[in-house]
Order: sequence, then C-alpha cells, then structure tokens
Amino acid sequence: MLQRFLDYEMKVSEFIGFLILVGIPYLLVGVAWSVTHMDHLGDLRGVERIVSFLGAIVCWPVLLFTNVTMQ
Repeated sequence: MLQRFLDYEMKVSEFIGFLILVGIPYLLVGVAWSVTHMDHLGDLRGVERIVSFLGAIVCWPVLLFTNVTMQ
C-alpha cells in the first residue's frame, strides 16, 4: 500500500492546488496569531514593524510553542 502511495504521480496543477489548500489555513492561523500577539511590536516603526509582523505570520508554530513553554 505504501509503495502504491509513493508511486502516485501528481500533475503540476494538482501540486499547486495542494499547496494552496494547505497554505491558506496556515496563513489564516498565522495572521490571527500575529494580530492577537502584537505587543512586542510596540517600539518598532516602518519597515521593521512590517517585516516583524510578516515574520510572525510565517513562524507562528514556533512562536506558539515558545509561548506555551515559557509560561
């Protein structure tokens, strides 16, 4: 059964569709996490604030883990 699964060939459009289906929830959770945890961005201005916000969206699983273990 594993060999059959690994032998499956995907078209490029199927792969892109899969990435979109996985990426949308990931980004939505990242935006929700970043919006509710913006207190560390208080001192930043301009481009630094934008880059930190986008970094928090991308890295939300790590930030969630560290937030849980640090408390």
